[in-house]
Amino acid sequence: MNIVTLLFQLIVCFSSLLAAVIITFRVRRFEKLNASFVQSGLMRIVQAAVHWIAFIITLIGIAVPFIAFFSSCIAFASSLPLAVRATRMKTAYFWPLPLVLAMASIVVAITQPLGLKVIALPKAADLPFKPSRARVIKTYDEGLWFEGIAAGEDGTLYLSGNRGLDFSKADYYREAHGELIARKPDGNERIIFRTPKGLTSGVPVVTQDNSIYLTGHGDTSYIWHIDASGQALSLAQFPAGAWPNGLDIGPDGMLYSPDSSLGVIWRVDPKNGHVEVAIRDAALQARAYISLAPGANGLHFKGHDLLVTVSDRTTVLRYAMNAQGQFSPASVMASGIPGDDFAIGMDGSLFITTHPYNTVVRVSPDGGRTIVGKMEQHIVGATDAVFGKTEHDRNTLYVVTDGGAFTGGPKTRGELVALEPYLKQ
Repeated sequence: MNIVTLLFQLIVCFSSLLAAVIITFRVRRFEKLNASFVQSGLMRIVQAAVHWIAFIITLIGIAVPFIAFFSSCIAFASSLPLAVRATRMKTAYFWPLPLVLAMASIVVAITQPLGLKVIALPKAADLPFKPSRARVIKTYDEGLWFEGIAAGEDGTLYLSGNRGLDFSKADYYREAHGELIARKPDGNERIIFRTPKGLTSGVPVVTQDNSIYLTGHGDTSYIWHIDASGQALSLAQFPAGAWPNGLDIGPDGMLYSPDSSLGVIWRVDPKNGHVEVAIRDAALQARAYISLAPGANGLHFKGHDLLVTVSDRTTVLRYAMNAQGQFSPASVMASGIPGDDFAIGMDGSLFITTHPYNTVVRVSPDGGRTIVGKMEQHIVGATDAVFGKTEHDRNTLYVVTDGGAFTGGPKTRGELVALEPYLKQ
């Protein structure tokens, strides 16, 4: 919370408290202001109760950002009867209290919209449930929340996760750092890369030579390159305000990353780190102001088709790439799915993780949509998925989760879960 927001919350608190005290106790020092309030017994009790509630909830909202928007709405509503009485009294003496209360409430509502964003989250379509067999491979330690996963040709899984995230803050990454874990087929694990403090670990992609590219987000965002020996370098740096999220290698050998903030798809040259805009499209953007979910999020190529999920708009978009590296206008492959990232199955189906919606959704080549994983299969806060690449696991869908961190807080544990969506039950 910034100091300006805190200041206006305190102004709302003080104004609400002052109004509550005057109307409840008829304080002599403010005897003249007493005329600002209704005089009849029952209505006076109701008005006093509203001011006390506004004061208490605003005080709570200072510590709990989710409450702040709703408390400001109550405080604003409590200022309206005061403004009406001030109009009737026809003197400027009665205007400062309702004006200060109303204006400060508006500022708080604008600067602390988390509660509004939560209730405005996009609605997922009601889809049939066809469960896949599931098993939990590993539950990790408290506070390790996964963001991405990739699979190597040798069966190694690369899990990117973060520690120290605080989703109640706009700069949720401020105290965080990311980790990239290499998990061998025998279960042995080691951390091969840690981001600096204040930078998250995003989505990894593995090349044929077993080097890894990884997105990272913070005040400044990057793509990292970790070579086969474990040496890590910053390959590309993005402009201010950018949020590169998913990542894949295109058929032209370039890296492509969807920007969750700016409504673009970035193209990055892996040889020199040159960054340019490959696609700019309003359909990639989240809704203005009220969105909590990201815009463009997960990205993968299916042949020469670039597929991207747009979380806040619950769409999966397709852009066809021509031989010159140019893209066609978007077509909608699926809707009603607030997707995070996804994997592509052997039959071309998309398996889309929905993060706080706690599902994995399958979109068949014919457009059919079914849920193949839910909370009872430990699909809780699922962020990404990948199919294995060896003959033993190429039909196993590995899903990483944050364990439900949005509601569970710092003690939640990320998990690695295996689904078998092609196994007939």
